[in-house]
Amino acid sequence: MRKITWLNTKTREQKNRRELDQIILKDSQTGLYNEEYFNEFLALEKKRCERSEDPAYLMLADLSAFTDVSERLNIARSMMGVFSEVTRDTDIKGWHIDGSVIGIMFTEMTGKEATSLPVLRRIANKCLWLLETNLGVETFSCIQISWKSLQNGRILEIHQANKS
Repeated sequence: MRKITWLNTKTREQKNRRELDQIILKDSQTGLYNEEYFNEFLALEKKRCERSEDPAYLMLADLSAFTDVSERLNIARSMMGVFSEVTRDTDIKGWHIDGSVIGIMFTEMTGKEATSLPVLRRIANKCLWLLETNLGVETFSCIQISWKSLQNGRILEIHQANKS
């Protein structure tokens, strides 16, 4: 029987911790994918867009104006309720910048859906209206929301709300 040294034990603990971190893909409080997973998927989706020339869009909601972490998590939970109404199963929701910026990738947009900015505007307007209704005007006005095309990386002027 082999003796386990302190170094072997420490190495095993670190390996187990890394494996556990990889297993926990979603934030249990908000239901959002963790930052590492979300950003890895974002990089893959950008490559897919370049290769297939099918667009996908990214919505970013910056919550950094809320300095209290528990308040930010409560707002993120409320936002997830809205996002569940306006997103599809193929759309990916996660922390783009952990604890500060939520990202939603609107993926697998093909055909008329893909080339139609009015479709994206309709999704955006519904999303913004529901966020403002559910969160209240004061809270909603503190959230910076932007939209990007993953196909070419340019920022899209989908709406004029929350511009500083």
